[in-house]
Amino acid sequence: MVLDPFRFKTDEEIEKIISDFWEDNIEYLVKIRILLKSYPGYSISKLEERGISKMWKSLSLDQKKDIYNSQYRYQFTH
Repeated sequence: MVLDPFRFKTDEEIEKIISDFWEDNIEYLVKIRILLKSYPGYSISKLEERGISKMWKSLSLDQKKDIYNSQYRYQFTH
């Protein structure tokens, strides 16, 4: 059974959790790796040129939730 950390939370609460995760808990190179997977046609230079924060903000809430869940699982399995 996979636990859903967003179950019973409002979109506002979910956004706060994800924002804290992105701003406080992830190193810059991990952010780059995540965005490279989310934008497969982009290079590191292009991501930086467009702005890491801007690229993150342009992802949908569902995409961010998937990223959060994959990173959360990774922390406990590796």
